[in-house]
Amino acid sequence: MNWFVYQLDPIDFNWEHLPTVESVAISLASQEAKTFIHYGNADSTAGVTYREFTALWASAKDAAGSKGWDGDFRVAPSVLWIPVEDSFSPGFVFKQDNNGTTFVVSPAPLPHLEY
Repeated sequence: MNWFVYQLDPIDFNWEHLPTVESVAISLASQEAKTFIHYGNADSTAGVTYREFTALWASAKDAAGSKGWDGDFRVAPSVLWIPVEDSFSPGFVFKQDNNGTTFVVSPAPLPHLEY
């Protein structure tokens, strides 16, 4: 994945309104399990799969690390769903504990975050 990584001043408010990486992973795994039980094939789900999502999350953390992220979290890392072509792709936002710097890792450019 070619990520666009933005390093922002600390964002302190409204994190509770974003879905966490954990909650999205649980939801995707649950959806795949239900599809498997009903149809015998977990691959018949539309959109990103649990395995794809966790691979994207790992890749996003690597990309942020190469741009200065220390590898820790002050709040639970969250998911941003970004419209890309004909669907939504996950992007990620997290705040490091060290100095509160907020990182946004997106599958598409977000030029309003550049400064």
